[in-house]
Amino acid sequence: MTGPPEPPAATLDWDAVLAWRPWLADAAAATAGEAGEAGGWHGGVPTSDGTVTMPHARLSDDAARFLRELYDEQVVAPFDWGVWLQERGRELLEDHHALETATLEECRMLLAAVARSDRFVDGAFLTALTDGTIARILGRIDEVVRRPSAR
Repeated sequence: MTGPPEPPAATLDWDAVLAWRPWLADAAAATAGEAGEAGGWHGGVPTSDGTVTMPHARLSDDAARFLRELYDEQVVAPFDWGVWLQERGRELLEDHHALETATLEECRMLLAAVARSDRFVDGAFLTALTDGTIARILGRIDEVVRRPSAR
């Protein structure tokens, strides 16, 4: 699917997703890589027999609930996020000024791309939680939803 996901972003229950903003502010304040409010990295340490366990990201219960909420509210829906993330999505993630002009649909696509990319890059979602990326995206969504003329 090359277009934006269905149903359209304007029809989603953004209040349910935006209700997570206070928690996300705390999660972004946690230090990435440590067991914090959003989760942390586990493994990568030698076992008693000398083998090393594979490091892996583990979301906290709250972070896992937030991720599930994105799916339940249909924020994460099928579209060609990998291709989109290579162009416009990357610009929005890397340039804070570009994110300030993002549409509601682009914000939704960013959240979906970050959630989906975690299946291919372990820890991508955890990193986006702890470095403030998701909090910034939700901040922009809040602006757009509260100011309909900004769409």
